[in-house]
Amino acid sequence: MKKKWVVLMLFTLTLSSGMTTIAAADQPGNQTVLADQSATGNHTENTDKNIAQTNGGQIAAGEPTSAGTVASTTSTKAAGGSSTKAAGSSTTVKTTASAGSTSTFSDSQIKDAAERVKNFIEKNDRLPNYVTIGGRQVSMPQYLQLVNQETLNLYGSSGSLTLKSISGPAKPTESVKSGNILKSEYLKLARNILNFMNSNGRAPNYAYSSLGTIRYESLVYMFSRVVAFYGDNSRLPNYVSVKSWTSQTGGTTPGDTTTDPALQKYLVATANAQSTSSTIKNLAASITSGKTTTYAKAQAIFNWVRDHVSYSFYYNTQKGALGAYSSRSANCCDMAHLVVALARAANIPARYQHGTCTFSSGTFGHVWAQLYVSGKWYYADAVSSRNSFGTINNWNLNTYTLHGTYAALPF
Repeated sequence: MKKKWVVLMLFTLTLSSGMTTIAAADQPGNQTVLADQSATGNHTENTDKNIAQTNGGQIAAGEPTSAGTVASTTSTKAAGGSSTKAAGSSTTVKTTASAGSTSTFSDSQIKDAAERVKNFIEKNDRLPNYVTIGGRQVSMPQYLQLVNQETLNLYGSSGSLTLKSISGPAKPTESVKSGNILKSEYLKLARNILNFMNSNGRAPNYAYSSLGTIRYESLVYMFSRVVAFYGDNSRLPNYVSVKSWTSQTGGTTPGDTTTDPALQKYLVATANAQSTSSTIKNLAASITSGKTTTYAKAQAIFNWVRDHVSYSFYYNTQKGALGAYSSRSANCCDMAHLVVALARAANIPARYQHGTCTFSSGTFGHVWAQLYVSGKWYYADAVSSRNSFGTINNWNLNTYTLHGTYAALPF
């Protein structure tokens, strides 16, 4: 007798970045603390976990020119724990410190954050969405400003380590050859980056160096390595070794696709994930327009479903991807169908997982999607605004029971 899985989910109601390549001299061993996801505990806290950041203009550090008009959306939470989603389909978010609240951090807090960010990048081949410092969630653009100031402070400056409103870069680019950057040069780079960010209120797309232009993500990684090295050795490194961000992250290039035969079953259309439908294909093309990496496309697809389809309770599959899209309402099965269909339409392998999961409201059967990017499967559970691409916060990853992984959901 076949067992029919009953899938239940109570809806909870938050709003992301890329990767680098740089090693400090005399690099110490890694720790294993994640910068953007709790390693233990029940993921039911009432806090927004994901900060998306992009901005207009492409300007190198050291060029104090205007960044132009910046659109801004934010995710907000009511005191009772409910939340409101950002209206529209904008992917531009300006990150700010809380109104009326100022956070100033200590040297030891920035050193600790640098170690965690460095370790996260080396483990996951991408930037974390944020890093928690002194109990505050700090976006990567904000963190870049803090870690650059800390680098200069460790050399003898006395700049303030105060959290500021900083937006992300528009379109990071690089043209850099592998090599070493001496201490005198990376200190100059830190000053140029800080001057640019203070003048423009956003992170640069890249910074000029003797090795070429170093992109934003590589700058985050480089200065994390520098400060982490100081934390372990009580001195700044004499140089940092630099290579391209794509080399650092496994050799993937913008717009990369997979040709692995084992993944082909996760790219084909199925009865409820109609990835060859013109409706799904056009929607996927619209969502991913302007995105230059597979990770950015996958993240944009996840964000769109999470932010545009509301959760609705019912059992098992009833609508499929097309029905979930047209009604803009779905349970976990049909929301997963839409994520999977859109991903496959964008040539991103996608699959389903089914398990029994513990939420703040109880333990239930649940279905979610996973997307394959640059050699890794990323969680894509779009039913809760508290989740971000690759990160689950509305149920406990440490206690769930996995019942199956599928190319086509069987119920």
